[in-house]
Amino acid sequence: MTDAPDVLVVGAGMAGLTAAHALAARGLRPVVLEAGADVGGLVAAGTVGGYEVDLGAEAFALRRPEVLTLAEGLGLAVERPAGRSWVWAEDGGAAGAAPIPAASLLGIPADPDDADVRRAIGPDGAARASQDAHLGPEVGADAADLAALVRARMGEAVLARLVRPVAGGIHNADPADLAVDSVAPGLRAA
Repeated sequence: MTDAPDVLVVGAGMAGLTAAHALAARGLRPVVLEAGADVGGLVAAGTVGGYEVDLGAEAFALRRPEVLTLAEGLGLAVERPAGRSWVWAEDGGAAGAAPIPAASLLGIPADPDDADVRRAIGPDGAARASQDAHLGPEVGADAADLAALVRARMGEAVLARLVRPVAGGIHNADPADLAVDSVAPGLRAA
């Protein structure tokens, strides 16, 4: 019997570590290679002003069970803060914090007239976003990326002040670089 690895995993970010864990659970012997000094990818901590703070991803969504199941399987304690998530957005010189609307997907609000939505995007942005309910299915149908779809359906304010910070925080990418059907399957039909 040999101790040689069966699989080489490149990158010790969360995806690489998760892949290595899944391979090991199947009885394979993975080896993980990481070019950087630390493992965890965007999950990192550091000291700012004498306080230990999260510098990258520090949370995960509970809408799907996979990450929670993995964390529990690894014996990790999962904290579920009671507070709400907030978004900070800078848009054309205006900046501010607002609660992320509870009924939203990647920052896309289910109800543009919700008080939290109006607080985040203002009355003009909410009025523009409300037009989505009256648009035909052809509007945005050919949008390849999340930014183009949101801009066409709900307007620039929703994109700039909700979707860009929320989707950017989740996927570490600009919505213009996120394929709609990959990050939000079924969104076009909603």
